[in-house]
Amino acid sequence: MNMKRIQNQDGITLLEVLIAMIILTLSLLVLLNMAMVALDGNDWANNTTVATQLLQDKLEELRGDGFPVSGSDTVGDIARSWNVTTVSSHLRRVEVRVDWTDISNDQKTNSITSFIRTDSV
Repeated sequence: MNMKRIQNQDGITLLEVLIAMIILTLSLLVLLNMAMVALDGNDWANNTTVATQLLQDKLEELRGDGFPVSGSDTVGDIARSWNVTTVSSHLRRVEVRVDWTDISNDQKTNSITSFIRTDSV
């Protein structure tokens, strides 16, 4: 049997393995940071959507009431308040505001103002 010897026995050096591991580690850290930013963005979008829905729900509820009144309540982690003022004999100004704390413990606020025409004084 004729066995040929491999002439080139160069392999991967320890230095090349270490450099590859460093590049892989840095890439994974960047991906982890991107995932955290995405989670923060999802939390913000979810809370903003829920808060906007609560604003619209309360505004529609106050439009249907004959004599809307001011008040406040809490839905989940979102505090909601509304203020009704008389502008003229058949016009009321309604301000609805929601407040919540996001995942970073920052206080967030959203509000809406509308005018409602009433048939009564």
